[in-house]
Amino acid sequence: MRWIGRRKTQEAGTRCRGWFCMLMLAIFVLKLPAASPLIPGREWRKPSSYASMIGGRSTMEGTLMLYSLASVDPWASVYVAGTGEGLRSLQVLNSTRLLRLKVFWLPVLDKYDLSLTRKGMVDSQVWSQFQMEKGSAIRAALISHSDTLYMDADSFVLHEILLPVEAMHMELGLSPHYMLEMYEAKHGKYNGGFLWTKSKRIPEAWTQASARSRFFDQAALEELAETFKTFTFGKHVNLGWWQLCQKVRRNESLSVEEEFQEEIDIDTAGFLRMNGRRVDTLHAHLLTPGVWCPQFNEIMLRYLAKAPALKEQLEILQWAQRAYASLVYPQAKEVMEATPPFTIVVLTMNRHESLAQLLESLASSYYGMDKVDLTIKVDHAPDNTKVIDIAQDFNWDFGQKAVEVSSSRKGLARAWYDAWKPKTSNARGIIFEDDILLSKFWYRWLVNAWARYGTCKCLAGISLQRQTLVPKKPSRRSEIVNHHQPFLYPLVGSTGFSPHPERWLSFLKWIESGSPTLSDPATPDLVTYDWWRNGDKRQMWTQHFIHFSHKNKLFTLYVNLPHKKTLAAHTRAKGEHFRRTLGQDFATASDVSLVMPDSLATYNWNAKFTRRTCCSMVNPTHPNVAQTGCRKCF
Repeated sequence: MRWIGRRKTQEAGTRCRGWFCMLMLAIFVLKLPAASPLIPGREWRKPSSYASMIGGRSTMEGTLMLYSLASVDPWASVYVAGTGEGLRSLQVLNSTRLLRLKVFWLPVLDKYDLSLTRKGMVDSQVWSQFQMEKGSAIRAALISHSDTLYMDADSFVLHEILLPVEAMHMELGLSPHYMLEMYEAKHGKYNGGFLWTKSKRIPEAWTQASARSRFFDQAALEELAETFKTFTFGKHVNLGWWQLCQKVRRNESLSVEEEFQEEIDIDTAGFLRMNGRRVDTLHAHLLTPGVWCPQFNEIMLRYLAKAPALKEQLEILQWAQRAYASLVYPQAKEVMEATPPFTIVVLTMNRHESLAQLLESLASSYYGMDKVDLTIKVDHAPDNTKVIDIAQDFNWDFGQKAVEVSSSRKGLARAWYDAWKPKTSNARGIIFEDDILLSKFWYRWLVNAWARYGTCKCLAGISLQRQTLVPKKPSRRSEIVNHHQPFLYPLVGSTGFSPHPERWLSFLKWIESGSPTLSDPATPDLVTYDWWRNGDKRQMWTQHFIHFSHKNKLFTLYVNLPHKKTLAAHTRAKGEHFRRTLGQDFATASDVSLVMPDSLATYNWNAKFTRRTCCSMVNPTHPNVAQTGCRKCF
């Protein structure tokens, strides 16, 4: 267009003379694209090539990035700084879609110990050198192409990436963090995992600046921005977790998440938008939510599931999650592919306010792309009309919803026994009484725990509550800290209990068997047995489960989070357990680590450490796994 315009201008100049023609000619020239002022949002063309660095722990996410890129630019040329092993993994995971990409693999990372964490590399003083292997990919790309766009392995492409028009006149394109100055002062103004260039001088200049930088290769980009002609990408490109967790606040009356979600939406064509612009790329560990900022990943996954135009990207991500699980958790592959939807069961009767709070808490939780079904079971009561109305009017967007109203009074124990009867051995579910409030991350933590420990033979189930009771007489209130990591404990926790399907079915079979022990589920050394004998025996189902667990040497999985936070808080509303409302026992967690140990610390009824139990489904040959000093279940 630019050259055509010049030819027309020259032809017009030969035919037209005088001030009028010269004025018209000047106006025509001013309207040419090359002479136009920079217009925000105006786009030019795709990059002529791409570059990345994929190796070690980033291999699977790098493959995901390549798949997502292939979905929008299938014939692209991609230059990858990687390892020989990474190339073999890529070849195994190839598909016809990915094969259309021209991937040029540069095995320059074999000289590094990729089993080291980032901290390990920093301590070994090789992190900066390792990071600057990005330059190897950029150099290789610029040999055969006029420009290249570098993306970190944990990028995920949603839409065709188009360069802004000003890139024609620039040498470097950078992605600002758009975060608070205090974080920029430490980590740098620009993100080191996303940049465009057409200058062959950039890799060497970047390496030299990195040696002087306050924060490795990333802060070094500030020096490059002053040296080279530079433009910046908008927020819709390289949208990352820091734009939520470390963002510049505009409206303090909203929570960080609420303010962030005011900036994103789905357009009429079904694409994800940020501030009115279609989002081109995400920068997040989508396969391992919770690494840095779990809120960001969960919000993005939720929007992806609602964006019709991004169906292919959603399918790519679902495939990658299954493939990732099969590599790290080999036994989990069959489970993940065959597992039915997760089931939430809510038990309620006549506490409409408590029910409304719990349902709101459930609706605000993060489920990613998973299908989660909800069943609300209403026990019979003369004053439960409001409860029934709330249950029936409640809108559930994450799966099927059912409301079951009992025609006769069951009582709490029978309500639990009838709550959930899994039809398969790999089903997953959880049972809530209605006076519970939840952390938004309860589901993500729970499904990760099941994926990690689901084959454990001594696992009775997983509880979301904090462990506080030591039932061994003389009983006391005492918490097991265990470095705030998951642990096994023989006492069941009913505030958000997710039973192991096989153990739960065995328990229900025993309950219905008419066994003589049902009339006296004795555990004489435990205070819970005294509670059962002195209370309403028809309501305290937990004593029967305690007896069952004790007899079968079963344990419940707990985690006592830092700062007295919990995944499930008990509001202790007036009802079967309390004569009056006592209020919420603990604050719900606003951030939860999804790091799960390979073996579980195991404690007895007196809260004394006894052993480490091998419960993890992690592949023992996986480089990140080192199972030592643990034994299998009894």
